[in-house]
Amino acid sequence: MLKNYWMTALRIFRRNKVFTAINVLGLSVGLSAALVIFLIVRYDFSFDKFHKDGDRIYRVVSDMKFANEPFYNSGVPYPLPEAAQKELSGIDASTAFWNQNIKVTIPDAATARPQVFKNQEHVIFADPYYFKLFSFYHWVAGSPETALAAPFQVVLTEERAKTYFPGSDPSRVIGRTIVYDDSTTATVTGIVKDPTAITDFTFKEFVSRSSIPISPLKKDMSTTQWGSINSASQFFVRLTPGTRPAQVEARLAQLAKKYSNDRSSSRDNTVNRLQPLADIHFNDRYDNFDQRLAHKPTLYGLILVAAFLLLLGCINFINLATAQSIQRAKEIGIRKTLGSSAKQLIMQFLGETFLLTLTALLLSLALTPWLLHIFSDFIPAGLHFQLLQQPDIFLFLGVLLAVITLLSGFYPAWVLTRFQPVLVMKNQAFSGTPTTRKAWLRKILTVSQFAIAQVFIMATLIVGRQIRYSLDADLGFKKEAIVYFRAPVDWHKPDGKAQALLDKIQALPGIERASLAGAAPASTSVGMTTMKYNNGKQEIQTDVQQKDADTNYFRIYHLRLLAGRPANAGDTSRDMVINQTYANLLGFTDPQKALGIQVGNKPIVGVVADFHQASTHTPIKPMALFAPRKTASTIHIALVPPIAGTLSWKETLARVGAAYKEIYPEETFSYTFFDESIAKFYAAEQNIARLLKWATGLTIFISCLGLIGLVIYTTNLRTKEIGIRKVLGASATRIVSLLSKDFIGLMGIAFLIATPLAWWALHTWLENFAYRATIAWWIFPLSGGSMIGIALLVMSIRTIRAALANPIGSLRSE
Repeated sequence: MLKNYWMTALRIFRRNKVFTAINVLGLSVGLSAALVIFLIVRYDFSFDKFHKDGDRIYRVVSDMKFANEPFYNSGVPYPLPEAAQKELSGIDASTAFWNQNIKVTIPDAATARPQVFKNQEHVIFADPYYFKLFSFYHWVAGSPETALAAPFQVVLTEERAKTYFPGSDPSRVIGRTIVYDDSTTATVTGIVKDPTAITDFTFKEFVSRSSIPISPLKKDMSTTQWGSINSASQFFVRLTPGTRPAQVEARLAQLAKKYSNDRSSSRDNTVNRLQPLADIHFNDRYDNFDQRLAHKPTLYGLILVAAFLLLLGCINFINLATAQSIQRAKEIGIRKTLGSSAKQLIMQFLGETFLLTLTALLLSLALTPWLLHIFSDFIPAGLHFQLLQQPDIFLFLGVLLAVITLLSGFYPAWVLTRFQPVLVMKNQAFSGTPTTRKAWLRKILTVSQFAIAQVFIMATLIVGRQIRYSLDADLGFKKEAIVYFRAPVDWHKPDGKAQALLDKIQALPGIERASLAGAAPASTSVGMTTMKYNNGKQEIQTDVQQKDADTNYFRIYHLRLLAGRPANAGDTSRDMVINQTYANLLGFTDPQKALGIQVGNKPIVGVVADFHQASTHTPIKPMALFAPRKTASTIHIALVPPIAGTLSWKETLARVGAAYKEIYPEETFSYTFFDESIAKFYAAEQNIARLLKWATGLTIFISCLGLIGLVIYTTNLRTKEIGIRKVLGASATRIVSLLSKDFIGLMGIAFLIATPLAWWALHTWLENFAYRATIAWWIFPLSGGSMIGIALLVMSIRTIRAALANPIGSLRSE
């Protein structure tokens, strides 16, 4: 019997090649998208899931308030871990480490020419408990019990050991020496395998943390200050069973109060929280060791996209299967007459659906590597598609195959098995029932299909409009043809090298002007202070952003002065320029009247027009701009537009790099174009826009596949009607209109449903922006019109052919 089911299914597929191809193609696109999305979502949600007792492991982080502005830091004061390990209850294990890029030197006695790594990454200074709390490392040489027990010891991963000591056996690397920051020598005491698990803990070099307090490294690490918090200082704890995070947070607050003796620091406004280990990969408030952060809303959006695409494929199948039911009515009647039960018929039709879905699944497996390559910039770097090495993919595909088979096949099978044999044999299978053309379920499914497609089109247009608004709007400064870079200034002992470099750069051809100042006008680097102003009636206390900016800085970025002048380096007092927002907050609607006013013993010498200090997500805040200090380290350059006879930007920047190497021969020169840094503010939105474009294209493709299938079926069903109408004088245009109007009506209903849904969703999304583009009314009719236009184009493939056909062929048997 099973063989009979398969043979019948294959004959049905061969007889209906077009419909079979449409179903397979629609399902394969949905399955391919679902598989790619499954790989992405599974990868991101797999981070650090393998740790023993991982649900009890937390990172201690610091939530601060500075000038009433919230700041979030993943670090803790350097002395906190040691005090917590000794005094806090509720913690059964903990570890602290310092994460830092550092200069590494590998001595070579044979050649007397050491290897130098100027800014080596993935180096941490860890205490002896690191390998006990994070026990997933496999040891090749050495012991986790003793490898970091004493100062000046270091453990390497195999990859790092091969980099430092190529060709050496791991056992022979033990005992070799490594020099850090030209001042601290450590001995290799252990080698571990590189982790193969999916983790944010990608460190490759582990130096004993006890080396810091007794070496020159301590000068930059504030080893005794409770009021100093650096994100490099990490502290992880594992709670005892039954202990709640809130209990430990309360004890941390008591510990901080006990040891904090620096009342002028921000420590009194700091609260230590426990961040779950599983949250580290997703929470953008805190860093994850400079690794890629995932965005949960985007992942959930991807899951919805996969669900919609699979749903569209299923809708196509149900629509076409029920539309073809009249053609299979006699087959069902005969089978029932010969004794087939409803269960056997349902199994037959589910078997046909299974074969179609299996074919689509195999096609999707072939498409998946291609899709991963096409969307490589959206795919996490560590994600790989290795079917034979990832058995959970088989489980996912098996579940997907079963679900799609049941979802697509059960209703058509149920419909087909309800035919009464007596009525079928009398050609009255549909007497007293709606005709196929009037089937309400099929109409509802078609409306749902095109409503989803139109929502995607509307979302794509509005998200793209907001991104263009954010990038192209007048942000209050110039962003084109400007580059900036940091000079390695020693904050403790400024040596004037940065100023010497600035002088060299200003003398180069191709440079319009240059400035040595603070961060760019829009930057993630923000300085904050609290300023007080007494207007004679009340004291106004304001949180104010600070920036260092000289006259050239104003000129490079085209910052517009409304009154006064920039602050000069030669000013005897700490003169400042304030922005218009701050002037208004102080009560000066006329910028001229703010000049000369003292705010916190600092005179206002200028008022600058407002400019965005960050992305358009956040409102413009009060700001004060001061003359650059001796520790200013950012050089800003306005490039001359490249025209005939002048240097190209590449040549100009090569000369800047040469000047940089003259002043800092051991450093690596790198720069950033300002407009590119602005674009990075909207990386998440640009990812959403790419996702929407991709989803919209696939949605329209699948919807149009289903539409052309229904149009083909409808024209086949109405062939004789079309022939009679032509004989009676109907024009081709009239016939095309007649065949199309039902579908156009359904798309009109889809438009009416999609518009309010899209407006509500996108209005909610736009509320994340303090400055946003308006939702223009024309976007909605444009979306609906474009969908109808695409549908008409697709339908014309068949309707025009049917309208132009010679009626003699269709009426020959009448």
